Amino acid sequence: MKKLSGAVFVALLLLGSWADARAQNYGYTEHYYSPEQHVHWHLDTGYDATTGQTGNVLDGGWTFGGGFSWQPDFSSPLALRVDLNYSRFDVTRQLIGINQAANQTQIDDGFGEIVDLAVDGEYRMPLSPYVTGFALAGVGVAHRRIALTQTVAFGGYICDPWFGFCDYDLEPGAVVVASDNTTRFTWNAGLGLDFALWGGQTFFVEARFTRMQTPQPTDFVPIRVGLRF
Repeated sequence: MKKLSGAVFVALLLLGSWADARAQNYGYTEHYYSPEQHVHWHLDTGYDATTGQTGNVLDGGWTFGGGFSWQPDFSSPLALRVDLNYSRFDVTRQLIGINQAANQTQIDDGFGEIVDLAVDGEYRMPLSPYVTGFALAGVGVAHRRIALTQTVAFGGYICDPWFGFCDYDLEPGAVVVASDNTTRFTWNAGLGLDFALWGGQTFFVEARFTRMQTPQPTDFVPIRVGLRF
């Protein structure tokens, strides 16, 4: 996953180099991106890669969310950006095997989910009338839930070995038999490109490394595409 993240950053930089880097101002035509609006909202979605030790617990998943950017001074390349995103992952077979052996409980699946709020400083640099590069870094807070499940065909008596309670489940399907929830501070840094569309809207692609400060850090790299308007 580290190689994947590095390749994404390199690809973004190479893509930006195709543009005409001689553009020195934000004065684009009305059809292209212009900072004449102090606030731009955005929506995004994409793939969420797990890295480091997190890859032993969670497989890569998907993400979606949105937020806004605020540029108080048009003569400055600096802006404030706020994002709220939801990410969903499958647990690894390694985690299922470890917990099944330790708790002597039938576990056949599971998932992880992260809701994170990030506040970043964003540095924007015009590359051409059609392309703007940006770098961002900041801090935030995230809530992570990891749940292990058992598939029940006809309902059954289910015990949670982590919290010590039992319940009778009458509905067939996936039943959570163990879960862990935690809320921690995060930090992140990333790069991206904005591509001009029309009426001040842009299509953007970005990748950022995010670390959640759990006892064993939770590291993931969202690779997102989105619309800024």
